Amino acid sequence: MVLPTGKRNGSPDDQNRLWRLSAMGFTLTTEVVAGTLLGWLADWAFGFERTWIIVGAVAGVLVGMTGFIHSAMAENRRLEKERRDR
Repeated sequence: MVLPTGKRNGSPDDQNRLWRLSAMGFTLTTEVVAGTLLGWLADWAFGFERTWIIVGAVAGVLVGMTGFIHSAMAENRRLEKERRDR
């Protein structure tokens, strides 16, 4: 991991863990944005005012949080197994 001072700190395992965590956050964000955009597209295509954009945003949050929790639990299981194996 590179600190703001430009010095390296942490092991490659720490860097891999940080990349996995940032990927989880990026996935959550893209799922919320995708749901919102699909809702906006449906509103635009069918002439509704804000009905589907709200539905899409809520669906995106639900799908994103479900995936985030699933990924977080899998990462936690992986770390626990790694600690037991030491």
